[in-house]
Amino acid sequence: MSNVTISVILPAYNAEETVVPALESICSQSFDAFECLVIDDGSEDATAARARSVTDERVRVLSRPRKGLVAALNFGLQQARGTFIARMDADDLCAPERFARQLALLRSDETLAAVGCGVRLFPDKNVAGGMRHYIDWLNGLLSPEQIANNIFVEMPLLHPSMMLRVQAMRDVGGYRVGEFPEDYELLLRLHGAGWCFAKVPEVLFYWREHEHKLSRTHSAYSPAAFRRVKAKYLSQIVLAQRPEFYFWGVGRDGKKFARELQQRGYLPERFIDIDPKKIGSSYLGIPIISPEELPGSVPLILACVGSRGARAQIRDFLLKRGLVEGQDFLFLA
Repeated sequence: MSNVTISVILPAYNAEETVVPALESICSQSFDAFECLVIDDGSEDATAARARSVTDERVRVLSRPRKGLVAALNFGLQQARGTFIARMDADDLCAPERFARQLALLRSDETLAAVGCGVRLFPDKNVAGGMRHYIDWLNGLLSPEQIANNIFVEMPLLHPSMMLRVQAMRDVGGYRVGEFPEDYELLLRLHGAGWCFAKVPEVLFYWREHEHKLSRTHSAYSPAAFRRVKAKYLSQIVLAQRPEFYFWGVGRDGKKFARELQQRGYLPERFIDIDPKKIGSSYLGIPIISPEELPGSVPLILACVGSRGARAQIRDFLLKRGLVEGQDFLFLA
């Protein structure tokens, strides 16, 4: 094919049971100027043969010795001939309008490095309450402002649902290998380089839920790994320019994040908490105050609270004081 606008990067490892439906959903896209690079990462089953059974000239199966997901992603990025990358995993599905809608959104705003879309989990019987809560949160972040304001809470775009600008990815060095989630780390690097992100609101991606996901089995996707990468880029992007801050939350999650920041040389001027047992004491040698004790003029407030609904309550309190989310306060998790 000579007319390639989008290069789909689809890493596959031992995915013989799901790779064909995934490819069929890609080949049924209403936008057809794409190539699909199936990176067979040393599969020990019939993944490559099943992928090659899909008779569509736009599908190229590239088999290589097993080197891991990040190496497969970077190999796909090197081989890509399109201007845009569409990510896809070998066990997921996408709606026929996905590529067309995401491409239109990217082309409408040159500040966007990547866009996502609405996501639905399947099969329903495998979906636990925590994942439903994450998907509801994910699908509620649509605009560049909403996504930027929540980028240190959790990965605000689902990686296999994303479409990205190839040049933006290459300019920041592609994917990196390390004890961190490679997709989130890439997004934070793009954010630090000044790029924005957005989503098509409609559900155009179907994310298969199962217990063998890499995100559940590899240490690079552990809560501690996520917290380390958040603290690293929060320090580089935000605190390097605004080192004076207050920190809201002295619960389990807040303490862990505060210790990560301490290791990077950053401590707040004050901790904030609503627990009467903590107010008036200290943590890491820093006094803990109540929200009502906040002075009229405060530096940046970082809020890290784990209880359901607490973020909304803090946001309401701070907005009523005239503070602006993303400028005067940020949420972490």
